[in-house]
Amino acid sequence: MDHVIYKYEKLFSVRFTHPAFPNSAENGGLLTNFLTIEPDRLTRLLFKNQEILFRTRQDMLLCIIRINEEMDSPYFRLPDILQARFLFSVKDRLLVQTNIPDSHGGENLYRFRINLRSSADSMDLSGADLGEVEDREPRRFFRPGNPGSWETIPVNISGYFGVIDIVTEGSSTHRLYTNVTDQLLFFTTANGNEHEHLFTIQLNN
Repeated sequence: MDHVIYKYEKLFSVRFTHPAFPNSAENGGLLTNFLTIEPDRLTRLLFKNQEILFRTRQDMLLCIIRINEEMDSPYFRLPDILQARFLFSVKDRLLVQTNIPDSHGGENLYRFRINLRSSADSMDLSGADLGEVEDREPRRFFRPGNPGSWETIPVNISGYFGVIDIVTEGSSTHRLYTNVTDQLLFFTTANGNEHEHLFTIQLNN
C-alpha cells in the first residue's frame, strides 16, 4: 500500500494573553477554552486553495501551510496580496475579567489589524479599533416592485467580540518570509522559530 506524506510548517500564529490568567503565557492552554475563533467564508476558500490549516490551542491561533518537500516555501504559492479574516467570541468567565466599554456589542466590535509587512507585534484592547466592521461580502436583497430587482448592499458584522484581519500592505520587510521572491518561510520549525509568535493580542486595556 502506497502512502502519501504531506509536509506542513507554521505560517504564523497569534497568541492571546490576559492579566487575570498570569500563567497562561508560560504554560498555555488556559484561555483557549474561553475563546471561539472561526474564519469567514472568503478565508475558508483561501485556506482550502492554499492548503492552509488553522488550529486554536495553547492560547493561540495557529496557521500551518503545506510546503514543498525540498524547501520551506508554500506548495501553492501564496497571493502577493494576502488577506484573511477571523471572527472571535469570548466566553463569560473570560469576558467578566475584561473591562470593555458599554459601547461594545451588537455591530460595535474590536478590530485587530495585523499587517504582515509591519513591525508591530502586540496590541491590547485600547489599541484596537472599536466600531462597525463591514463584512467583506455584501448581501443580495430582493426589492419588490413591478418588476422586482436584486440589490447588493454592504452589511456590518454583528454578534462577535472582535475581528482579526490579516493583511499585507506597504513596503516594509515581509515578516512571513526570509526570501520574498521564493516565499521562503521565516516562522517555521525548520528555522528554529516555532516558539515565536507573529502577534500577541492582550485581552485587556
